[in-house]
Amino acid sequence: MLMFPKPNQNRKHPGSYRPISLLSNIGKLYEKILLKRLNDHCYSNNIIPDEQFGFRDKHSCTHQLLRVTNKIVEGFNIKHYTGGVFLDVIGNIQAGTPQGSSLSPTLYNIFNSDFPRNDKVLNCLFADDSAILTQGSNTRFIIKTLQSQIECIEYWCTKWRVAINTDKTKAILFRKGHSRKVLKTLSFMEEDLPWENQVKYLGLILDSKLSFRQHAKYNSDKFWNKVHMIIPLIGRHSPLSLNNKVLLFKQILRPILTYSAPIWCITAKTHRRKIQILQNKILRIMTNAPWFVRNDVIHKDLKIELIEDHVKNLSRKFFSQLLDHKNPLINGQVEYAHTNGKYPYPYSTTKWSLPIKPP
Repeated sequence: MLMFPKPNQNRKHPGSYRPISLLSNIGKLYEKILLKRLNDHCYSNNIIPDEQFGFRDKHSCTHQLLRVTNKIVEGFNIKHYTGGVFLDVIGNIQAGTPQGSSLSPTLYNIFNSDFPRNDKVLNCLFADDSAILTQGSNTRFIIKTLQSQIECIEYWCTKWRVAINTDKTKAILFRKGHSRKVLKTLSFMEEDLPWENQVKYLGLILDSKLSFRQHAKYNSDKFWNKVHMIIPLIGRHSPLSLNNKVLLFKQILRPILTYSAPIWCITAKTHRRKIQILQNKILRIMTNAPWFVRNDVIHKDLKIELIEDHVKNLSRKFFSQLLDHKNPLINGQVEYAHTNGKYPYPYSTTKWSLPIKPP
C-alpha cells in the first residue's frame, strides 16, 4: 500500500493522501476469488437492491436512464408532473478503500444497500449517482413527497457520514407546456435547492420537457473537443490509411455521438439531424472529399451507416436484450416501451419480428 499526496493539498492532513493498492500477483488473485464469493453471497441473499445498477453484471447507465425517462414519459402521457432530485455525493466509490482494489465497487454497493425507500418515490441508483423521482397531478403533493424523502436521506447521510454537495444537487419538475406556478423551494441540509430547467444524470442532459435539445448541443461540444485531440491522426494530412481513420472514428468518435441513443432517440428529427451533420463533417475531413461528392456516396464507400440507421440497430439490440434480463426492474421496462402511448420509443417492441418503425 502506497500513499500518494493529492495535488495542492496540505500534506499534514491525513485526508490529503490517496491510498494506492499495489498488491502482488498472489494478492490480486486472492482479491478476485474473494470478489467472486462476495458477489455470489450478495446475489443469493439479495443484499444489493434491484434499483442499484452500478458495477453489476449486465447493468449499464442506459438501463438506469431508461427507468428515469420511462417515468417521465409516463407522466406526460397521463398529464402528470414528475418531480426529481438528483444528488451529488462528495467523494467517490473508493472512499475508505485503496484505489486499484477490485473489491471497492462491490463494498460501496453493500454500504449503499440501505438507501431510504418510499413507495411513492422511484429510487434510481448508479453507484454514487442517485436520483429520486415522484409523480402526481398536484405540484404540492410532489414537493411534499420529495421533501419527506429528502429528510429520510438527510438522516441516512448523517448516520453513515455521507457528504452531499448541495451546490451540485439539483431539483427539477418535468412537465409539458408552460406553467406560471411558483414552486415552493425544497431544502436539503438546511440549504435551499432551486428548481432547475435541466439536469445532467449519468452523462445525459435531461431538460424539463425531455426534448434532449441541450444534450444535442452538449454532445456536439464534446465531440469536437475529442476531434481536436485526434485530428493529427484522422485529418486530411494524416499519414494513416483511410481504413485506420475509419477504425478510429468507429472506436472513439461515434460512441460519443450515440451514447445512450436508445434513450434520446425519442427526440425530434431536428436534433437527430444535427448528430448526422457532425458525422458528415468529420467524414469529409477524414477523406478530404471535394465539395461535389455527396455525403451518401462517402458513407457508402466507407461502409459507414447513417446515424439514423445506426441508432436503429443499437436500439433494437438494446430493447431485445431486456426480455431475458434477470433484474425485474429492467425486464419490466419492455412492456412499457412498447405501449407508452403518445411518446413511444422508436425501434422497440415486444414482437421483434415486427418493429414499430421498420427501416
